[in-house]
Amino acid sequence: MQQSAVAYFTNGRIIIAPVSRTISGDTIATDPQWFGKSAKKAVVAQAIAAALAASCGEIADPTPEQWKRQFIPFQDAAAVKNFKTFMREARRVDIDRTGDTVVLTPSDNLGANNGFEPRPDDAKSVTAGDGEAMAGALLILLGLRPDPAYTSTEG
Repeated sequence: MQQSAVAYFTNGRIIIAPVSRTISGDTIATDPQWFGKSAKKAVVAQAIAAALAASCGEIADPTPEQWKRQFIPFQDAAAVKNFKTFMREARRVDIDRTGDTVVLTPSDNLGANNGFEPRPDDAKSVTAGDGEAMAGALLILLGLRPDPAYTSTEG
């Protein structure tokens, strides 16, 4: 079974949440946890593992009112008043575990009206049991740590 989570960085906060699939096949993110941008890798790794573990398939479909309000906990986690403010500087990474592999896929922010567009060519794959690698890849993709693959060692 595939497990999924999502991570955002906005308003100086890292937000990580499980993503579950509804009976009708939609996906919904719930129960976000947030951390400051200088959170330790071990804390981020534990949050990713917890979010993936909480991801489930076939949950009940939310009512239209629940759908309308489902992003409010994310706005609260980011300490912003509305979706437009959340999206202003938001970065997003989708986290998907299949078997022993976790794939982290960054997205481009297309604005409050258009949401996010995944960039699969920039995805990073790590071993599921390697929390430090998962956290490191996430922090790089959120733009919070330099990517050693692109760091020049020439003077």
